[in-house]
Amino acid sequence: MAQQKEKSVELLNKGVALELQSILQYLYFYFHAEDVEYDHLAKVFKTISLREMEHLERLSERILFLNGDVCLNIAHPLIYMGAGNFDVAKALAIAYQMESDTIDSYNQWASEAGDLHDSATKRLFEELVQIEEEHEDTFDVEAQDFKKFGIDYLALQNVRYGKKKYDEYTSTGFKEDKD
Repeated sequence: MAQQKEKSVELLNKGVALELQSILQYLYFYFHAEDVEYDHLAKVFKTISLREMEHLERLSERILFLNGDVCLNIAHPLIYMGAGNFDVAKALAIAYQMESDTIDSYNQWASEAGDLHDSATKRLFEELVQIEEEHEDTFDVEAQDFKKFGIDYLALQNVRYGKKKYDEYTSTGFKEDKD
């Protein structure tokens, strides 16, 4: 029984490593997208990074329940683009691939957890697969739209979201000068 728990903890810590990698990589992309004022894309990366933090928390809670230790190591080195070299297509391709790899891993680990008769860990990985598939789809849609419309796609979204921000700002008490 103890050996089965140790194996489950090992699987869960592999998940922790993938989630940490995603969190940090998506934050890196968020910072750079925001720096070049691709507000919509920056929001996508930030939002998904925050969702990945929730996954990290769920995996960590399960590890602690099994009396294991949460290992905060990333699965792979982060991919850097360099200052002023943010490549939208590359960032979306990397993010899509990360989600795809995570889905494959979680499906495999759910099966292994089932073999260990650890239905709670199995169910956790299966639940996370559904959410990761949503992230994968989001990155795919963004990549397809970028490929179809190019840089104009991001510019149009900036106009749309810039107007929304202005409308929100003016509705909170900003008064235009009447003079």
